[in-house]
This record gives sequence, C-alpha cells and structure tokens, in this order.
Amino acid sequence: MNFRDRVLTALNLAQPDRVPVVPFIITYAAKYAGVRFIDYCSKPDSLVEAQLKTVEDHGIDAVYVDSDPVIEAEAMGCKVKYGLDEVPCVAEPFVKTFEDMEALRIPDPFRDGRMPVWIEAVEKLKEKAGDVYAVFANVNGPFQVAAQLRGIADMCVDLYRRPEMADKLIHLSSEAVARFVEAEVKAGVDAIVMGEAMASPNVISPKLFERFVLPYDRRVIEAGGGVPFFLHICGDSTLIIDLMVQTRARFLEVDSQVDLAEIRRRHGNRVGIRGNVSPLLLLNGTPEEIEEESGRCIRSAAKGGGFILGSGCEVPRNTPPENLKAMVRAAEKYGRYG
Repeated sequence: MNFRDRVLTALNLAQPDRVPVVPFIITYAAKYAGVRFIDYCSKPDSLVEAQLKTVEDHGIDAVYVDSDPVIEAEAMGCKVKYGLDEVPCVAEPFVKTFEDMEALRIPDPFRDGRMPVWIEAVEKLKEKAGDVYAVFANVNGPFQVAAQLRGIADMCVDLYRRPEMADKLIHLSSEAVARFVEAEVKAGVDAIVMGEAMASPNVISPKLFERFVLPYDRRVIEAGGGVPFFLHICGDSTLIIDLMVQTRARFLEVDSQVDLAEIRRRHGNRVGIRGNVSPLLLLNGTPEEIEEESGRCIRSAAKGGGFILGSGCEVPRNTPPENLKAMVRAAEKYGRYG
C-alpha cells in the first residue's frame, strides 16, 4: 500500500498493511519548511509547499490543510490579529449584544476571508500529491466558532443565562461551518477534522455539551455527505466520549489524557481512533520515549483496524524532527497487521 491507500483503508475502519501515522501538524510544518506563518495562513502555495516537504521528509501518511481556529469567525465578520510568525487570533469578540448577531454573515467559502486559501490548498494538494498522500482538511466546530465570535467567558455565561442567544449564535455558526464543509468536499478532501476545543469538559459540562454541541456538530457532519469526519476535542474528554460518538463522527481524535483502550472497550471498532501521543512528550522527550509511547498507543487501539497513530493535539512547532520520525518507526515496528 502507498500512503494514501493505507489511510483510506483505516478511514473505512479496516486494517491496512500497517497503522498509518498522521500527527496534527500546522506550525511545525511552517517552521520546518522555513515558511513565515503569515504566508502559511494566507498563501495556498506556502501551505502546500510546507505540508509536502514535511510529509515527504518524515514518512507521514497524509497532508493536512489547517492554519488557525479563527478562519470561520473572520469570514463571518470578526476582526483578526496577525503577526509575521504567529497564529492569527481574534482581535476582539464581534458579538457583544443580541443585536450584533444580525450583522453576522454566512460566508461564501470560495470568496470570503481566508476560506478560499484553504479550498485552493486542498485542490493543489490533490493535484500535486493526491494519488500518493491522503488529503485532510480542518473546520472549526460550531461551538468553537461561536465562542470565537462571542468570547469564551461571555459564551459560557450565555449557556446558563441567555440560552436563546447561545442557540441562535451556534446555529448561525453551524450554517457557516456546514458551507465550508461542502466546499472542502467539492475540493476533494479525503477526510475532515472538526475541532471543538472550547467544548472540552475542561470548559463546559457534559450536560451542556449534549445540549449545545452535539446537535450542531451532527448537522455539520451530515453536510459532509459521508466523507469521514474526525472530531477533535482537547483535554481529557473521557466524560463525553459516548456523546462524541453520538455526533456520528467516524473517528474520535483524543488528547493524551484519554485512555484509548477504554474507548475500544466501550465502542469496539465501530468508531475509529486517532491519537494520542502527548505533544509535550513530542517536544521534550527522546526518540526512544516517543517510540515506546507510540507502541503503547498501537497496542491499546490498533487491533481490528480503524486506528491512526497521531498526536494528542497539535505538534509543537519546536518539536525535534527525529521525534516525529520515531512515530513512523514505531508504526513500522509495532503496527503491522496480519
């Protein structure tokens, strides 16, 4: 199998020749390729160049179109702060009152903000390497986008005191994200990773997740028309694993605090798993430690297929390259099927 075949087999919850390796690589790719992040997040050719160089040099199985968590919020009207080599962030929340929501626009992914950058990057990666590597792309989940537009503190207050405001805002953001999904599917993605960092149990309760996250995430996943989805939630998501499965995401992408064997015990191979080598270990550990931890992940979750070895969250930009290569060596050593 080549890289793409390996990933597509795993995406179908089956066993490829070996466990695929797809760490969560954004800022690392830009630094590794010598690309300023302002260019990585705003110029499709820079993103494409950095991703291809990174996967080719490390033996990784998929390229990944993503740059920051504010791309949808910006396209909906939010002001964003840029630095030459920093990840873009919201300059100030856009939605301060109920009336401010009337000014929000549902963006056209082919025209508004930097959404076209990602769409063009997907198209170019498919053209340049889509027969060799799987092509993943990101969207930020509806709750994540709403929290960027409103500010996470005010958003959390709204969930209790102004639930009708929260519902309206999350509904608007879900429509924006669903359109982005449809555009990425049209561009040719093999899978979509949906990030819901603000929906972590570290931020909101499982009860609030069920009320304000689950139905909207399910709506976005349905917009993909069957393209495999990964649901990524930071931190210890153990308390909401069953709810994450109910979104109908094909894969759960979980952080290093989560016990992969427990997911398999609860849900078998009905749901895929991507994870979950610690980003801090990738940054500070030795190649031998990375190989050992990768082997643990493989032993916990790879049996029966539907497993992709990855990082628990984004790979830190200053991670030593030999540590990522150690993940690939571990897959070769411990992750062979049959």
